[in-house]
Amino acid sequence: MVIKHGQDWGREDVAPSDLAWASSDSALADCLGEGHRNVVVTGGDMWRTIGSENRAVVAGEAAMCLPIDIMKVEFRRDDESIVSKIAVAHVVLRRSNIRGGWLRGSLTIAANAQFLGHWDIAPRGHPNDGRVEITQVDEVMGLRQRLTARARLSTGSHLPHPLIQTKSMKNFVWEGDSRSHQVLWIDRQLIGRVKSLSVEVCNDEAFLWM
Repeated sequence: MVIKHGQDWGREDVAPSDLAWASSDSALADCLGEGHRNVVVTGGDMWRTIGSENRAVVAGEAAMCLPIDIMKVEFRRDDESIVSKIAVAHVVLRRSNIRGGWLRGSLTIAANAQFLGHWDIAPRGHPNDGRVEITQVDEVMGLRQRLTARARLSTGSHLPHPLIQTKSMKNFVWEGDSRSHQVLWIDRQLIGRVKSLSVEVCNDEAFLWM
């Protein structure tokens, strides 16, 4: 069930016997891809989003259960192959021919977790609201403006900004052309150059225990 504004999130329940453990966002996504739905997370940006607590969760004993959404990601590579993956925290696109990372070129982040490393990238989002927070940095944004925005990212005060667009969406689609291929990262794992990308939010696909 998608959480509504002001509604309590999660419940105390008896931890199930089929618990899996994950120490990062990519490991959590791998657990879900293997068919696990009940996971104890001990690290990563989603772990930080839910409170950064490591408690001793034991099957058959009381624990807190937090439902989260996941992102079903589909992308097309340069060789035209189409690949599907699960993402739990964030999906990042950046121009493939631009050096300097965040400090150069366009940048798109689809975030289900509030944090991306030291950045409070999606302070208005929630991992169980049925939507993904899209942040897009305009390629014309200058170096000085980017450095100022980066300094504010740790506190989530980079918004609003006229050259940083944000929106909350159920689905996100990007289509490139021969001159606008992008490099893709999923949950901090480098995927490589892609020609197109789609992100679909799926509600209550995982249950995090703490």
